[in-house]
Amino acid sequence: MRAVHNISKECREKIVALLLEKRSKSELARDLGVSPASIVKFYKGRTHASDLTILRALSIADEEEKKYIARLIVDDLAESLLDLLSENQDLQSEKLDILKKVLDERDKRKILTSLGLV
Repeated sequence: MRAVHNISKECREKIVALLLEKRSKSELARDLGVSPASIVKFYKGRTHASDLTILRALSIADEEEKKYIARLIVDDLAESLLDLLSENQDLQSEKLDILKKVLDERDKRKILTSLGLV
């Protein structure tokens, strides 16, 4: 998953913290293929989990955790993109136009669903 490469250190910390809610440090370390000391360092923000570690985290997460991790990643990437766009308001991009259309369609579906029309 290419998006994992672009997430922030803070997002990586949140993912580790989430997985620690249901696992001990030693269990999580074993499942991720890292040392328990690494888990402590990730959790305390002394270092950040690698892309490979985050991908392993996704592979061991249960369905609820996967959804939450996906939300963390989307929020983190969206925040980065919004920061970039606020600094470059006249930026034009074909991919950006596609993203806007996708988000508009998603919002329309949410509204229709909330009104019971879908």
